[in-house]
Amino acid sequence: MTHSTITSKGQVTIPAEIREALSLKKGDKLVWTATEVGLSAVIERAVTPDEVYGLLRQFAKPGTTREQERAAVAEAFSRGERL
Repeated sequence: MTHSTITSKGQVTIPAEIREALSLKKGDKLVWTATEVGLSAVIERAVTPDEVYGLLRQFAKPGTTREQERAAVAEAFSRGERL
């Protein structure tokens, strides 16, 4: 079992063995949720528009250029939209 301590500033360090096991990297975010049963954390990966492009290509409209698709994805990210 691995332990962490909350600092006086409310910060917690995720132990190296846990970061490695979950492949956590700089930029990854954790979403914390407190419920009546306990606490859970979900990892949100930082994703660039180029990484999403490949996932969205299958939904592209016929006749849309790659540049238009990238611009649309980048615009959605700048507005904070989630995919």
